[in-house]
Amino acid sequence: MKMTNELFMKLRSLRTFDGLDSKQIGQRLGIPERTVRNWWNEDFFPVKMNRICHKVINEYAQKIDALLGETPTLTGTQLHRKLRQYGFKGSVDVVRRYLAQTRPKSRRTFLELNFEPGEAMQIDFGDCGLIQYQGQRIQLKVLAMVLCHSRMLYAELIPSEKQEFTMAGIANGFEFFGGVPRKLIVDNFRGAVDSHRAYGPVVYNREFLNFCQHYGTLPWACNVYQAQEKGRIERGVGYIKKSFFNGSKFTSLDEAKHALQIWLSEVANVRIHGTTRKQPLELFNNAEKAALLPLNENRYDCARVLNRTVDSMCRISCDGNRYSVPEKYAYKDVTVRMTEKKVLIYHEDKLVAVHLRDYSKGNAVVDPAHVKMMLLERKTAARQNLKSDFLALGASAATMLEHLNQRLDAPDIQMKKILLLADKYGRDKLVAALETAVENQVFGADYVEIILWQKSKPVDNALGHLHVTRGADNLDIEVADPNLDIY
Repeated sequence: MKMTNELFMKLRSLRTFDGLDSKQIGQRLGIPERTVRNWWNEDFFPVKMNRICHKVINEYAQKIDALLGETPTLTGTQLHRKLRQYGFKGSVDVVRRYLAQTRPKSRRTFLELNFEPGEAMQIDFGDCGLIQYQGQRIQLKVLAMVLCHSRMLYAELIPSEKQEFTMAGIANGFEFFGGVPRKLIVDNFRGAVDSHRAYGPVVYNREFLNFCQHYGTLPWACNVYQAQEKGRIERGVGYIKKSFFNGSKFTSLDEAKHALQIWLSEVANVRIHGTTRKQPLELFNNAEKAALLPLNENRYDCARVLNRTVDSMCRISCDGNRYSVPEKYAYKDVTVRMTEKKVLIYHEDKLVAVHLRDYSKGNAVVDPAHVKMMLLERKTAARQNLKSDFLALGASAATMLEHLNQRLDAPDIQMKKILLLADKYGRDKLVAALETAVENQVFGADYVEIILWQKSKPVDNALGHLHVTRGADNLDIEVADPNLDIY
């Protein structure tokens, strides 16, 4: 739609008074968002130059041509400033409009790239919004791969562009096509390229180079800011967003993945392609499939390896989440292998923990067995400390514990009760009471407490304290069974 003064005034009103953004204004007025952005910073709608303006500027036409000959890239403001030095009285807008009509616009041109069957594959990513996964909403991306000759397309949904997802997705694409292209054309994403300055050498990621070597393909990074060098996949990503995602709603990640594979087989790869005028699947089967390099039977290990130190809570941090490890590895260095679906934790080449990967952020992923083991070790340590504290009361305590073990399955409660008596009566008196109890062969916290209580009371009679003259075993009285016949 051609911009008019009336349309321009509506655009300015919607932005200034209603506070709408460019997308909302474009929808309201029925014009492209790019057109809105081109006009909404203008203070007024430009009008055509009248005859007076033409006469004013035409008098300086030769001077303008001379100035542009020296510096072809002069802007309207720069040219207006120079013309004023020669007596020009017109406004800067007159100069700008004159340049817009007289100076030809420079347009870039591109060569059409042609590829032989099996020669190259292009890879790119696209943002696909948020989706529900494991009770949370996560950012979703699409990894798209297209064979440059047949336009056969493969796509996969991934939670991020990290190495393990990217390389695993590319490996899945190789398996989907049943072969490997001779050249792998990639954008300068971090999983493949460490650095690539404009017109400078490419420094590839070492792990990505090993991946390409494993499959026998050559990595090829596009020049910086040269998206046209991978135009096939750029259009492919846009096609996926428009044809597959536009208007679609998915309740889970698995549902979206399944729907995408159906769309590839029933829509994308059987449509008549706009450039080749053939079905990608037909062209692939007839010309490109046989030209691909054979697929390596051994799948590449795409896991990302990290080094971590276990903290005091027996956790390690990876990609915004914390994963548990057994307590005995606290404060130790471990190696973490991040795969697409799992987190594998090793200590000195020994696998010590396995977790399902959490794609969200800020969560603690805890194995219940680790907690149970920690509680068990806590109880064991507490029991060992209790025993050592009890035995520290002397030889009588050791004898007491020996008899308690014979009479009770778990003497811990008796030992705790006896140790608590030290807070009430004092340690020295408790040791003396234990010696008295063992001497009289009475074993248990109640006996010890009675002895301490008696010794803490004054003696009111000449007989003194009640003294147990026989051991506990001798206090057991055997009574004959009664004769119930008399009843």
